[in-house]
Amino acid sequence: MVEHISLHPRAESDLTLSDLRKRSGTSLPTDLLRDISRRLQFICILLLGLTVINSIMFEVVGFEANRAIRYTGLAVAVFVNLTVFFLARSGKVTAGRLLNLGMAYEVVLAAVLSYSTVELTWFTSVRAGFILSPVAIWILIFPMVVPNTTQKTLIASVAAALTEPMTVVLLVAAGVGGMPTLGGFVRNLWPTVVAIVIAVAIARLIYGLGEEISRARAMGSYKLTSLLGRGGMGEVWRGKHRLLSRDAAVKLIRPRELDSTDESRALTVLKRFEREVQATAVLRSPHTIEVYDYGIAQDGTFYYVMELLNGLDLQDLAEKFGPQPAGRVVHILKQACHSLHEAHVGGLIHRDIKPSNLFLCRYGLDADFIKVLDFGIVKQDLGHDDDGRHLTEVGMVSGTPAYLAPEQAAEGKEPDGRADLYALGCVGYWLLTKQLVFDKMSPMAFVVAHSNDEPPPISTRTSNEVPSDLEDVIMSCLAKDPNDRPRDAMELARRLGSVAAANAWTQETADEWWVEHATDLEIG
Repeated sequence: MVEHISLHPRAESDLTLSDLRKRSGTSLPTDLLRDISRRLQFICILLLGLTVINSIMFEVVGFEANRAIRYTGLAVAVFVNLTVFFLARSGKVTAGRLLNLGMAYEVVLAAVLSYSTVELTWFTSVRAGFILSPVAIWILIFPMVVPNTTQKTLIASVAAALTEPMTVVLLVAAGVGGMPTLGGFVRNLWPTVVAIVIAVAIARLIYGLGEEISRARAMGSYKLTSLLGRGGMGEVWRGKHRLLSRDAAVKLIRPRELDSTDESRALTVLKRFEREVQATAVLRSPHTIEVYDYGIAQDGTFYYVMELLNGLDLQDLAEKFGPQPAGRVVHILKQACHSLHEAHVGGLIHRDIKPSNLFLCRYGLDADFIKVLDFGIVKQDLGHDDDGRHLTEVGMVSGTPAYLAPEQAAEGKEPDGRADLYALGCVGYWLLTKQLVFDKMSPMAFVVAHSNDEPPPISTRTSNEVPSDLEDVIMSCLAKDPNDRPRDAMELARRLGSVAAANAWTQETADEWWVEHATDLEIG
């Protein structure tokens, strides 16, 4: 029986999604957020002073403008600046809310600026000679003070820009001036549109730099260096240990990636992520990816660190190099059986065995070494303690449809380790033919085919020679009834080892292949 262990403090494990969102709300580092808070306070005081000075100067110069409008704008500006100043200074506003407060502040101040200056800049010749309106300047400057995501910056900038034409319409309705022509609107607003584009670019640059700083600092002892891949809600980065100078792969999920999902689905994703770490960490087969570390960063990002592999997955192997020799397929499948057997003995079912989750690498002095990846939807078999049996959403099927065992899609049936053997048979079929067992157009069509249709013999799907005894073993894995498949992964490994091609792919052959293709694959 495999003993389950926890790789992180229980207090962290018990955090709810709302706790994480409250705790972070942004992926910027804490010191940068503190700096943003200070800058927001500074700009509030600065604008408060400038607003008062501006009103005094208007009186001194004697601009003929509606005093009621100007003093109403002054009062609102004073109130808004003082309110935002004290909220930012209090320290009671969380990081995410601070940035949202900054967005609201930008729009409200833009409205105040529009209300206070539109009469002069749109209905008189004062703006002649000026390229940007006060609102456009404000839109341009604000992302430098309070950087936010590209999307939020765009929303706030557009909302701020719209305050000018809206104020013009309101003032015209109040009889303050005449409605500008369409050309007048275009002439006054195009510089603001340019300001929006520049503001979004600035925000993307500054916020992105902040995220890079956060990534470089937050992942425990590992510094993130380059993005390796992105999919779904997760990212995989190349990382380097600060003291050991050891490269690793760092998989992470950021809280903001969950914002578009409902609470229950988001918690399911996080629970699966945690379960993947725990399931993988307790397995000791050399053919299972090794986990080095796990944690939750200060910004709420879940991450775990695993060994960085040098090679390619089986999906890429067949796509780039075509159907594989029978001996090599036997060599690959036997290694996968080693990993799966240990998992099955511990009551763990992978449930997503497919070519992209089997990685072929150079491992130490060994070439053609298989690593089983991605235990993210691992499930515990009946008869073992199962605190995550219901992580699959109601009505949903876990796994990849093209490699799905019939019982995984059948209502009321609990799959066991033989479901993984079915999927492994599909992988062997793919390696020998570069063809899926069933070539369908939709996930449901795959499910129906795997449940009802007899798979075409391997020998009919490829022009390469496939030994009949190897074909028999792989086709036995594709039996509809789990009882007609190999009893377990070790029996499958034994049957694979007894086929005629079992010893055709030697370590010398593998070494020669890797030397020959090292340059093309950049894996030397």
